[in-house]
Amino acid sequence: MPDVASLLLRIASVPRRSTNILLMDINRTYEALTSPTPPQHLKRAGTPFATASALALLVQIECAPLLALSYSAEDLQARFPHDQVPLRARGVFKQELTRYLAWRRTLFDLFLLETGSFADRDVVAGFERIARLQFGRHANALYILRHALPPELEIRELTSATALQIDRRLPGKTRPPYRAALALLDRLQGAPLAAGSRHLLPSEIIGRLPAPSGHLYHAPLPPRLAATYSNAPPLVRAAMPFVYRLSLMTGILSQDQDPSLDELASKSMSLWGVDPNDHGFRRPSQVALKAYIRNIGNHVQVSFSAPKQKQSALLEAWSDLREQMRAHGKEASIQRTFGLSRYAIRDEVSPAQITPTWVRKTVQSLHGYHRNAFRSGIFILDDLIIDESFPRRNLPREISGLVRERRQPKA
Repeated sequence: MPDVASLLLRIASVPRRSTNILLMDINRTYEALTSPTPPQHLKRAGTPFATASALALLVQIECAPLLALSYSAEDLQARFPHDQVPLRARGVFKQELTRYLAWRRTLFDLFLLETGSFADRDVVAGFERIARLQFGRHANALYILRHALPPELEIRELTSATALQIDRRLPGKTRPPYRAALALLDRLQGAPLAAGSRHLLPSEIIGRLPAPSGHLYHAPLPPRLAATYSNAPPLVRAAMPFVYRLSLMTGILSQDQDPSLDELASKSMSLWGVDPNDHGFRRPSQVALKAYIRNIGNHVQVSFSAPKQKQSALLEAWSDLREQMRAHGKEASIQRTFGLSRYAIRDEVSPAQITPTWVRKTVQSLHGYHRNAFRSGIFILDDLIIDESFPRRNLPREISGLVRERRQPKA
């Protein structure tokens, strides 16, 4: 047995804190656990016998009576690290890190349950502790945040926008666990055990991130459109993401702008003649895009009227050319002209305005299937020019100058 002077020195060595810092009174907690009716909230850390036994070990480790033991979060962090058995605890656990960590977990769990705040220095570990005690699972669900978040970004600084930016940079296999971690952070916002640590959580619910295949993933709506989108009727919600994304791709809007829905409706009129296929979209079709524009326009406060269903002079010129081809028995070749007209209409070029210079410039910008389809359409036009029986008024003045690429016969 130590003498009185030695015992007093050991008691004095145990850290004390002022009353404005959260402290776990070990003696009071021990008495609660060993009472005939242990508190229900402490049972989350384990059976009363097991948790009381863990606290009793502190008497051996600290060489001080229970009455002298109270800890702040900083005390626990400093005296009981997570990566090694501290010298003071080796008399009990030797170098057995697994046993030490199991005991340490009970101690840190009790601190959270008693004070309402976790003692972990690592925020991710603290929230994992809360999730395990609050929900009974998710032991390592937040681990991915250590690798996914940039070093300079804290969890509390996460927003829906920054979370989406991070998601875009992650490998495909990392996205599901990252999104699961974000969903758990949202759940913790309403968890009673997280009340004392809510200042370390994001200030707002992050919410479910859009699917990588969705338009909102590639072009998140700016604040005013996002606010309108959340309460918009279904037809407008279906239209807004693609119309906004296409507006960015065509330069009608820029990412630093924050337009209202009225402004988006007005700007989107410039997309009326745009074919989504020209920008790499198989869906929606041009007809669907026009329906999107109408649906947005019908929901705004300003005066809005969609263009009449009438082809422009440019579209009529291409339509007339195809009618002439039908009249002259060349209907089988009409389909091949669409591989040419899509780029001519984009550049506001009618059949009669096509020049060898425009052809060379366009063919150099295309690759693969699109280049082959364009060349095929040009050769149809060249054949029509050579055919003296075909009307001249919708044809270029001269042939393109492109040379057909002949396949070499197999040896």
